[in-house]
Amino acid sequence: MDSLEQFIQSNPPSRELKRALAVQMIERGYSYRAIRDVLQVSIGFISNSNQSYEDKGVAGLKSNYWGTQGYLKAQQKQELFT
Repeated sequence: MDSLEQFIQSNPPSRELKRALAVQMIERGYSYRAIRDVLQVSIGFISNSNQSYEDKGVAGLKSNYWGTQGYLKAQQKQELFT
């Protein structure tokens, strides 16, 4: 639980924070409905977050989205700014 609290205190992006808070509230005995009402998320979001935390720990709460590949090559980008 200490690593979960450290993760929350590290000021993660909002979706990751909601995942961590949902897991923390589950560990403290809150019902899924109460968590849903407080965090304004779906029951599925809470369930998935908890399952991911149980499987992978804090790493499971982090977003795996890295964006998309850009269309321009490095030289084309450079030409735009010169």
